[in-house]
Amino acid sequence: MEQIKIIFFVLTSFFGIEDGRITAEKTIVTIDPKIHQIKIIQENLFTVIQPEKDTTIILEQWDKLRYWKERKTSWAKELDSFPVKNLSFTPIKDSIQPHLTLSYLKERDLRNLGVWFNENKNQFSVNNISQHNIKTSDGKLEGNYWVFNGDSKFSFTIEPFLKMPENYKKLKKPLKELLENKK
Repeated sequence: MEQIKIIFFVLTSFFGIEDGRITAEKTIVTIDPKIHQIKIIQENLFTVIQPEKDTTIILEQWDKLRYWKERKTSWAKELDSFPVKNLSFTPIKDSIQPHLTLSYLKERDLRNLGVWFNENKNQFSVNNISQHNIKTSDGKLEGNYWVFNGDSKFSFTIEPFLKMPENYKKLKKPLKELLENKK
């Protein structure tokens, strides 16, 4: 069984940007098997800044993401099997909220994201990793896996940074704050 990929909560990973530094506190994933579409909404983008040069790296990464169409930023290879990919940004209070939409042709394509489909049982499943704090009201926990009906739209949330070590919490900075300070 595939593990949920960090692609869900590290925004830069959708574009294969190495050493990605822009991360979401919470990610909402919704999969609609009827229309073969997955929507990913990331909330409360942040970064962990250690040396001052990290700021430059993060701003360069943000530029590649924010203007992905204009800069012709390539999507990650794991997403090659998704024929339609879109990224848009919505300003929300003190944050910027990325909305990603991916269309897939076959259920097995979702394995690249860590979502498994069992054709015999007509069920989707994701590995339950306790550190990811996965929550859902659409599925049921069976052993180490969240299981979802293959005929219905379902969603789950991932919050992998709820128990962030204190030394990293001190270095955590909301992305919007970093962008405003650059002006």
